[in-house]
Amino acid sequence: MQMFYKRDGWLVEYKLVTDPAEAMYWTTHRLKKSEIRIMTQCDRATAAQLRQEILDDILSREPNPTKRKAAS
Repeated sequence: MQMFYKRDGWLVEYKLVTDPAEAMYWTTHRLKKSEIRIMTQCDRATAAQLRQEILDDILSREPNPTKRKAAS
């Protein structure tokens, strides 16, 4: 499945690689940064920053009751 993230006017293609593959559809699965693969060519530092931005974006849109709350 092709997925895209728009950043500063350019599209970044990425895919989710979960084990098992069906876990990307489960509401109980807690997505990890390591499960996001950037398909668009970029340097390592930019790819790490993109993974974090994509993870934050996904978590902000997906209500998950098991999501940990940030410490006060």
